[in-house]
Amino acid sequence: MKHILLSSLLFLSSALYSQTDSVISKYEFKLTGVLNSVNGSSRTTLNMNAKNSIQWKKFESTVSTDYQLISDENVNSVNDFTVRLQPRVVDKKYSIFSFGQLSSLESKKISQRFEGGIGGGRNLFEKDFFKVNLSYAVLYYNNNFQDLTNRNGLRHSPRLVVWGDLKKYNLSYQFETYYQPSTSDLSDFIYRSKFVTGFKISDKFSITLDYSTWFESYFIVGARNDVKTFTVGTTFKL
Repeated sequence: MKHILLSSLLFLSSALYSQTDSVISKYEFKLTGVLNSVNGSSRTTLNMNAKNSIQWKKFESTVSTDYQLISDENVNSVNDFTVRLQPRVVDKKYSIFSFGQLSSLESKKISQRFEGGIGGGRNLFEKDFFKVNLSYAVLYYNNNFQDLTNRNGLRHSPRLVVWGDLKKYNLSYQFETYYQPSTSDLSDFIYRSKFVTGFKISDKFSITLDYSTWFESYFIVGARNDVKTFTVGTTFKL
């Protein structure tokens, strides 16, 4: 896990910023963390998100990493890492995309999860202060659980994203939610949502609030199928 995380960070850092007449590269990094020690009891919370994107005309490719750690008395209840690659074609009104994602999820007792799929999206409304995008994808998943159970199949994946900038107040926000039922059993589903708001100190630096939920209907003994987190941190963009 640590080697994968370090390798991903080094890869992203190597492409930190570049711009030519035809290619634009952007980098975004978020880090929040809390370390508490009260009466000999300790609790650690860490969230890390990094995203590197390369854009050329209507083509864009993004590599992103997400890592979350929640530890009580040096015992991890959440130790989740995901790396995602998503190439796509983006126009003003629509997008066509594919993606591949590899995860190690201690909270779900999943030693390895692969997800890959293809889909498309459309902007339904677009103003600076309020934008709406609706997309749909079909994905293949393969889950290897720590109890040696293996589950694989196909899922639907509709997603709604609402975001905007309130420039007068130096505020930005984004709400994202998606629902992923199995194509063969609607009672087997994943639901995730995230709300992020940022107060801009400058064009490159902001203070952020992040609330996310993650529910999976199928889980094995010892797994946490319903995870909710709230974090306060900073965002730095190049």
